[in-house]
Amino acid sequence: MKSLQEMWEDLEEYLQVENALEQGFSNGKYTKVLASFAKNVTAIDVSKEFMEIAKENLKDYNNIRLLLMDAEHMQFEDKSFDVLLNTSFHEFDLSGAVYSIDLELKRRILQEMIRVSNTIVFVEPTESAITNELFKVFNPNENHSDRIQKSNELIAEVMRENGYSLLESGLTFNEDQFESQKELEEEMLDWWADIKVPANLEEKEEMIHQIDEILEKAGMLQNLKVVEDIGYKVYRKEF
Repeated sequence: MKSLQEMWEDLEEYLQVENALEQGFSNGKYTKVLASFAKNVTAIDVSKEFMEIAKENLKDYNNIRLLLMDAEHMQFEDKSFDVLLNTSFHEFDLSGAVYSIDLELKRRILQEMIRVSNTIVFVEPTESAITNELFKVFNPNENHSDRIQKSNELIAEVMRENGYSLLESGLTFNEDQFESQKELEEEMLDWWADIKVPANLEEKEEMIHQIDEILEKAGMLQNLKVVEDIGYKVYRKEF
């Protein structure tokens, strides 16, 4: 399996463009990477909270434009971007209390993606990623593995229907090393704080216990290293 750095090296030929779009910038982690390749980066998200976080994290970059915008209704002209990067497609229809998948919403978002770019890059956790189990601590009703599988199937179907070819695909991983178990636990609680924050100390301790059990079973608690498997795909429409 390739390292994350090796993955970006593989994707460089697709990302080194004049104008790039990122859907779902979150805290700006991947926006930074995209901005290191593309001359101009436009990044969108629907979260005002993420906007403030990303603004701070990306304040030293002068080639990034952050916008509050819904991926289903993008306010861009047709084929405005040389490449579109999406790192959170599987989460675009998270529903909350009851597990459900809105494939029609996802299909509309994919049609919008196709409208604005002929080259689309997806980077997402795999169906077996440890984060799928960790997410259940914050939303027990969620089934990320199933959501990712069905999302990937829909991506392949819609891309094929619209004349896009799969040019590149592979597996990589993200690795986070921690100095102490307490640091690891606090970071895990922070990762999904937008989904759920412990209401009291008792609930926090129970959530930490669940997190520790999941990571211990995966052999990650012992070395304080959380490893997330990630898949990536590049689609392009040639004329």
